[in-house]
Amino acid sequence: MASKRIECTGCSLLCDDIIIKTDGLYIDEVIGACLKGKEKFDQVTSKNRIFSPLVRKNSELQKISLSKAFEEAIKIIQNSSKPLLYGFSTVSCQAQLKGIELAKLIDGFIDSNSIICQGKVLNAAKQTGMTLTTISEVINKADLLIFWGANVAESIPRLLNKTVFSRGKFRMTGREIKTVIIIDPVKTASFGVMGVRDIALRINPGKDIELIQALKEECCTPGSFPSEGVAGLDSDDLRRLLIQLTNAENGVIFIGQGIVSSTKEPKVIQELLELVQMINIKQQKGRMAVMMLGGHYNMAGFDQVALSVSGKNHSLQFSNNQLVDSSDTIITKINNDDFDCSIIVGTDPISHLPWKLSKKLASKPLILIDNKKSATSLIADLIIPSAITGIEVGGLAYRLDLIPIELKQYLKPPSNIVSDEEILSQLIEGLKGG
Repeated sequence: MASKRIECTGCSLLCDDIIIKTDGLYIDEVIGACLKGKEKFDQVTSKNRIFSPLVRKNSELQKISLSKAFEEAIKIIQNSSKPLLYGFSTVSCQAQLKGIELAKLIDGFIDSNSIICQGKVLNAAKQTGMTLTTISEVINKADLLIFWGANVAESIPRLLNKTVFSRGKFRMTGREIKTVIIIDPVKTASFGVMGVRDIALRINPGKDIELIQALKEECCTPGSFPSEGVAGLDSDDLRRLLIQLTNAENGVIFIGQGIVSSTKEPKVIQELLELVQMINIKQQKGRMAVMMLGGHYNMAGFDQVALSVSGKNHSLQFSNNQLVDSSDTIITKINNDDFDCSIIVGTDPISHLPWKLSKKLASKPLILIDNKKSATSLIADLIIPSAITGIEVGGLAYRLDLIPIELKQYLKPPSNIVSDEEILSQLIEGLKGG
């Protein structure tokens, strides 16, 4: 039984210090992984795993051969004029590139989970600019960590251990010199890490933009401090927050889904990025940066791949095998019934999209490429099982701080199971007549 140090794809932190004991066929022991990471490794032999291609016949899913599954998929795509491709946040960058190639070949529309998550931050940054940082910089230099709308204790469990409770290369001390600020309307599990020097700010729901605008106003006035409260916070809380923001040597704001998903104020992210820029102008001895907290382990990868091949980070519409201008997103496409089949890769939209959109998605032919059962697999017309990236196949992924991480294969995939990249490649070859 050999011990190996590997990268974990349980979340977007992509921890590279996990130890496994394996004989090359099964995982005997996992050391150092959080619950989300352990769940990922357990997926190899889970009862929830999909091991055979399935096609819907007479309202029931029936097993078929892999070659027959490709034939059925090609038939569905060829009978479509407005195919929709979605997901791609739990596959390698190589598979994401093949997904875009497939969308181009079939004049389809392709989008990733990023469009309802960190993609909103990237869109806002096109207008404001964005000061980024890395996990290594946070570990080695940061003295202020702000978690805004982010329950990282449960969503990215080891992030706190790595950033808050670590001793940096350029810091002789660790937790005792770091200030943690949590801004959230809900008292989450992350509040449990708060110490005496930390600041817990329970703001009123949906009032993030009011707080940001108040901080921007104070930043514009030298020596000014708020005289009254805002967004459910009193003036003393605002004063402490403003002092920390403008005096930190090396601060970072972790942008969580709680603020990204704000629908009432779509410009809240733009306002936040403008605040960071203003703070950096006012700073005398340090700087403030942001970090996007994407959920799926390679959500950031799709943005990078799409940008490199198209100049857009999401929502790519192809016509006559060329990229065309479009203001559509996966949400508007489904809502307007502007599709006639869908190819879902490595995600479960039936669970995480609103019921109205899920119903429309389920009403048209749906091809699912995934390795586990889900609400989407229950309604899919065709399922092609895939190998688990980062365990059974390798590939490139981008960590949440946009650092590329090479994932390796250390188990053989089950018989007749291939990678997402190979599945998409075979669909491309089949549609070309190969």
